[in-house]
Amino acid sequence: MQKKNTTYTLLAIAFVIAAAGFLLPFWPLEVLGVLILALSGHWLWGVFVGLLLDIAYGAPTGHFHVLLFPFTILALASALAYRFGRRYFFDASRQDTL
Repeated sequence: MQKKNTTYTLLAIAFVIAAAGFLLPFWPLEVLGVLILALSGHWLWGVFVGLLLDIAYGAPTGHFHVLLFPFTILALASALAYRFGRRYFFDASRQDTL
């Protein structure tokens, strides 16, 4: 039960950080919220929040006009990095010791 409460707390904190970044026009908080969601293993919530932020802001202008969904792309890229890192770099099994 403790792990479930920790998961809900992490999701709530990430949502609050992303919402604060949207309400105070400060995009690094939004990026941080999406990264927390995607890198904590909740990639579906990260993509959902990324889509919400992309819909709220619309298509970017300037040099990044080719990225139509930058927050969603960030969430998917960090979810892939999490899965790749978990599979090849982070050993979840217990180490054998002498």
